[in-house]
Amino acid sequence: MMRTKACAITLLLTMAGLLTMAGLLTLAGCAGPMGPLRPAPKPAAAITAYDGTYRTTIRSTNSTRAALGSSWCDAPPEVMATVASGDLTYPVPHPNVPGNPTPSFEATFAADGSFSGQVNDGTLTGRVTGGQMEGRIDGAACSYAFTGQRL
Repeated sequence: MMRTKACAITLLLTMAGLLTMAGLLTLAGCAGPMGPLRPAPKPAAAITAYDGTYRTTIRSTNSTRAALGSSWCDAPPEVMATVASGDLTYPVPHPNVPGNPTPSFEATFAADGSFSGQVNDGTLTGRVTGGQMEGRIDGAACSYAFTGQRL
């Protein structure tokens, strides 16, 4: 009886070991292929019809109570906006705010020339038609309208 019990336990342990091994091999097979050892190089960024530098004129259109009555929303009247690979970067210097911050608003172009984007400091929307850009920035404390031409 003792020998039969010992054989049964040995058989159970062997079967459990085989089941564990089979389970591990099954999981390893589910992991999928390892992939290439070296990733493929990134394709060159596409140049869009809107890429270039735009000289814009910007004006303040609104401000929050915190900025009302101060010159914090004043910005240089001319701002250079850059479009590269269909992405617009529009910096707005604030020379009268302590620390002279220059938040940079970013947007992405659609095929029709419209652009929009949102960052922590606010939103940027607009359109380019031909070489003419116009848009709006709704910032954390100040809102602006701008127009400009591609250089």
